[in-house]
Amino acid sequence: MAGLEEAFSQRTIRRPLTVSTFVSVGNAKQPFPRLINAVVHQSAKLPQPVFIQYGSARPQLGACQGASFLQMEEFEQRVQAATLLILHAGAGCILHAVRAGATPVVVVRRADLGEHIDDHQREFANEMGSLGKIIVCSNVHDLTRAASAAMRLQETASITSHSPR
Repeated sequence: MAGLEEAFSQRTIRRPLTVSTFVSVGNAKQPFPRLINAVVHQSAKLPQPVFIQYGSARPQLGACQGASFLQMEEFEQRVQAATLLILHAGAGCILHAVRAGATPVVVVRRADLGEHIDDHQREFANEMGSLGKIIVCSNVHDLTRAASAAMRLQETASITSHSPR
């Protein structure tokens, strides 16, 4: 994973906007119902509103808002504005989140569940987690606990980055 630290060092300071949760499953052809259903079922405990970019799935969103896919400009705006990011473990999503100054909750797509063609996301997520860049959520039933941890880390990072040296 050479060069990852350098790629993630280009952080920008997040501006506090509306409290919200942005969820992205990326653009893989395989649906990711495990993540989508967990977010929908736990959405009342997440910062509102909750917006899910759900890809090829056709989920029941309940009280959540959503779209199948987003143009890059809207994706970047949502990443910047969200209080909480919950993402699949795609490198592009994670890179956008970290550069925006966020600590995203990341759920790995699993090949054994038909969520991806292989398990390459697991290695990448574990590496980013070991660097303290993301919170890896291995069990979607623990999503709200992982979300609380991510928001605490972001708050600490925000206070630290605004402290006088």
